[in-house]
Amino acid sequence: MKALFSLASLCFAASLSAATTFGENLDKTALTSVASVLASPATYLDKEITIAGTVTAVCTKMHCWMTLASDEAESRFRIKVKDGDMVFPLSAKGKTAYAKGIVKVWPQAEGKAEAYQLVPTGVEIAD
Repeated sequence: MKALFSLASLCFAASLSAATTFGENLDKTALTSVASVLASPATYLDKEITIAGTVTAVCTKMHCWMTLASDEAESRFRIKVKDGDMVFPLSAKGKTAYAKGIVKVWPQAEGKAEAYQLVPTGVEIAD
């Protein structure tokens, strides 16, 4: 009985620290900073990168996008998937996330400044 309780406790503790993952595995040793991407996004256009940051917002309708902030307060970068490909939980807000994918132009209304986003192939939200 004591062994069963110990095993149950270990499983519960492990589940508390498990990350939520989507898509491909990530290599977190080669991170590109959000601030670097935002400083010169055209440099990264159509290239695969891995970024990390704090989740500041999550789509409340289809859960198809989220924004990551860098250490700089104003720096935010959007991660967007095709609806249903990955479903980002609202509980991700405030957590650290890692995303690997291709930087693409984010279409804007006419007259608005050009914007960029990451189309991810893999995402990990740390708990």
